[in-house]
Amino acid sequence: MALAIVIGCTVLLLLGLLTVIRWGGHPLKSPAAAPAGVPAAPSLPLGSAGPSPGAVRGAREDPSDAKIAVLRTYLWWANVATFAALASALLAAWPGGRLIMRVLAFTSPDSAQGRLTEAQANVGFPTLEGSLALFLFAGLPAGYLVAILYVVLHRWLPAGRLAGPLLGILVLIWLGALLDPLRADNIDFNIVGPGWLAIVLFTGLSILHGAVAAAAAGWWSERLPLWADRTAKYYVPLLTGFVLFPPAALAVGLGALALLTWMTIFPAFSPGTRGRAHTPAWVGAGIIVAASAAALPVFLSAVISIVSRTT
Repeated sequence: MALAIVIGCTVLLLLGLLTVIRWGGHPLKSPAAAPAGVPAAPSLPLGSAGPSPGAVRGAREDPSDAKIAVLRTYLWWANVATFAALASALLAAWPGGRLIMRVLAFTSPDSAQGRLTEAQANVGFPTLEGSLALFLFAGLPAGYLVAILYVVLHRWLPAGRLAGPLLGILVLIWLGALLDPLRADNIDFNIVGPGWLAIVLFTGLSILHGAVAAAAAGWWSERLPLWADRTAKYYVPLLTGFVLFPPAALAVGLGALALLTWMTIFPAFSPGTRGRAHTPAWVGAGIIVAASAAALPVFLSAVISIVSRTT
């Protein structure tokens, strides 16, 4: 079983690398332009056919139709983020994390073999149940986190292939020492090692994770139309994410409710009423730099702590 898990994770990780090579650098496109051959119908009720230009102008003036149009755009973005989350979890975060654990178990002394980790797993004995738990409780949350941050921050990241890897490094600096995988208080680093190897491996995985999320988001955004009955099949990733990771369904539902409530209470300030407002690039870049500067001392402290331990 251990050999099958290692082979399977290696194959998935290689597919993730191929995804980056093939589609890395594709820009994340907005839903303003529907994919070729698929009408977007941005201001129609869900499931309706195509109206005349006059009907479209009238629909834009109708508050109900405006809410539906905004809701369609919201679901479009949620679908892109979900697709990127599932792809990056399956092709990077999950198999990469599993293989890193296996490598660290192999490089650790004999005294570490069989000991319980923080997650109550036995070092050196990977199981199918443990691998599935890793996917559900570590791979998927990490996938959603990186995908959502990419959708939010992509316009302030460098264009091209650098965007995804840079985001992976940023997320590791911002949250790696607070959540995982480089928490200084994680007892696993007292059991397995060496610490410097763990730092190198998790840094490389973070870079690959960000690259896969960016490649998947860019590829899917080029093909995804806005919601309609005839385009419902394109929203299978969103539904799949809801089934595999119920917190995503809750978050998307609460977000839609908040958006519709805002448009009801403050119609004059609803999305699209005054055109698209963009935050200046220097503001977004400044926020990223400030967040990184604030998180860097904690991150470096965790790295030093992990590297200095002996197993």
